[in-house]
Amino acid sequence: MRMRKTAPGDLPALKALWAQAFGDAEAEIDAFFEALYPEALGFCAEEDGQPIAMLYALPVTAAHDETAVRAAYLYAVATEEAHRGRGICRALMEFAERELQKRYFSCLLLVPADEHLAQYYESLGYARQTGCSVRQLRVDAPKGRALPVSVPDYAGLRETMLFDVPHVRYPKAMLDYESTRAKLYRLELGYDLGCAAVSVQDGVAVVEELLPDLRMLPALAAEIPAERYIVRTPGRDGLSCMAKWLDKTAFGPVWLAFPFD
Repeated sequence: MRMRKTAPGDLPALKALWAQAFGDAEAEIDAFFEALYPEALGFCAEEDGQPIAMLYALPVTAAHDETAVRAAYLYAVATEEAHRGRGICRALMEFAERELQKRYFSCLLLVPADEHLAQYYESLGYARQTGCSVRQLRVDAPKGRALPVSVPDYAGLRETMLFDVPHVRYPKAMLDYESTRAKLYRLELGYDLGCAAVSVQDGVAVVEELLPDLRMLPALAAEIPAERYIVRTPGRDGLSCMAKWLDKTAFGPVWLAFPFD
């Protein structure tokens, strides 16, 4: 077995491994490889010439006030079912960390799928970033307004809202990808401005990001009426992501809005 970067010839095996690990439809898998894989650093464990474990490092920026450093969002970490329990994932994570450190990445970020995985990543040196609040709410009195915006306009708004909050700044390719799954809005409530990324499913509005805080929800509700709203905002009571700092820059807790799941 050896660890290495992925190559174009690995794509059929990587897509098959993805389908086995996460159960996503072919169209969803293809969307990732078309939109984000070209910008990512892919790593795999290989045995008998075939990838048996994988992860993708999506380049982002970790930012706070005037500090901005290179960071990598580790995504789609998976091991083929027949090879689990052999420590392959740990070895691959350690290999990827060494390779990313050589490329001057300061921070690694990931989102665990459950508590068991959160504990596993803690054993690898990742710390929980409790910079998130997730609440289920109703809105009785919508007011203000919500206007659809382009990806560049949304990126500008969120940076204004998050300047003094430790957060992940996404490249355009990742926000483009997110905009195919959620609609992006500028929010206006009196003299207050905000922004939101939201999708609606069966009468429930899933607000993946609401900035700067919950006071802007009535403005979103004025455009998107829903029975209830599941809202993610920066806060202190929930898991935003997990982070491992590779240098002395460390700040936190880091807000990572979109898990891209």
